[in-house]
Amino acid sequence: MKITDIDYKLSEVFAQWFHDNFTTSANKPLLITGVNKESGEKLDYVVKLKAAERMSNEASMRELLACFISMEFDFPVIQPAIVEITPEFVETLRGNYSWQPATKSLGYNFGSLNLTDHKTLIINQPLNNHQLIHAQNAFAFDMFIQNSDRTLNKPNVLTNGNDIVILDHEIAFGFIFAPFLPSKIWEMNENSKDWIRNHCLLPLIKGKEYDFDEFSRKMDNLNRKFWDKAASLIPAEWLTDQFYSIQATLTGGAAARKKRVSKRRFIIVGRRGVIQR
Repeated sequence: MKITDIDYKLSEVFAQWFHDNFTTSANKPLLITGVNKESGEKLDYVVKLKAAERMSNEASMRELLACFISMEFDFPVIQPAIVEITPEFVETLRGNYSWQPATKSLGYNFGSLNLTDHKTLIINQPLNNHQLIHAQNAFAFDMFIQNSDRTLNKPNVLTNGNDIVILDHEIAFGFIFAPFLPSKIWEMNENSKDWIRNHCLLPLIKGKEYDFDEFSRKMDNLNRKFWDKAASLIPAEWLTDQFYSIQATLTGGAAARKKRVSKRRFIIVGRRGVIQR
């Protein structure tokens, strides 16, 4: 579902019970049971505390915005949620190393519905036909938002054998961190493209045809209606100037990107990135 759909509602939940830590992640997210504020439904969520290593209000915004864009493009992504951490919940963490960052994370935090039927994609195994198009879309999506955090060591890709679901976007929109780099990916120098060469999906999709026409058309979905809806859903304390800078970069470069790829077919190839056939 797109966020611009009239029926879309971003889930807001209270953290209620703690279950586990994901210790292999830099942010060490928590697995919790949360209670939906509107429906009262209890479901399991993964929550990234905003005081974790790589998190902040702005990092939470980037996580949520990347999910919104992926949803607007009809690409499979984790189902985002706003998880409220309360003093009562923090008390349940006493004795756990998450207690300290949790004490500094009261209020809204980025979360997502826990996927129990998906596992981390095994990078050294070939993709089936169902997975291939999702992998190609995910790669193109990362190029568009300059997300360098989907690597061989940290895939941040889940699969159930058919679809591929992407996650972890707190350092997406790389042009925010390195504003001296050109926002147009094709104008980067070779050294600036190292993160593309290290993308975990590139070895699995190189040499496969991919038509960018459909992807370029999806850029039209990032219109005024989308950005207004996104701004209305993002918690006020997360909505800094960085949001509007991202909006300006993506929408300002969209016309040029669209013109470049329109009515052309491309082949994704190894270390040479994306080139015209």
